[in-house]
Amino acid sequence: MKKVAILRCLKTSASCAGAGCLRALYEHDKAFAQYGEEELRLMAMWTCNGCGASMLENQEGIRKKIERMKALELDALHISHCTHKKDDEGVKHMCPTIKAIIEELEQAGIKIVDGTH
Repeated sequence: MKKVAILRCLKTSASCAGAGCLRALYEHDKAFAQYGEEELRLMAMWTCNGCGASMLENQEGIRKKIERMKALELDALHISHCTHKKDDEGVKHMCPTIKAIIEELEQAGIKIVDGTH
């Protein structure tokens, strides 16, 4: 059994129920296909605390979330597609706040998978 979590964007969560990510997980579709028929246990589906000032206002909250992910001993953290935003030219870039979270969790030995569906 693989223990996985999904990280998504705060702004997107205002209009997204996470159904696409959960469908991909349970149907072993797209990014989750790499696990084949192995059982997956969703340990967390969490939301970033937000960009810029909103992130800084709740620094303690995001620290708790990051430490919790480390304690869960995840096999992988899947980064939802909503964490990539298009620039003025239409090119997608990963959110810098999400990048910082990823870097810390990678240093803790957690495998990062870019994508859920």
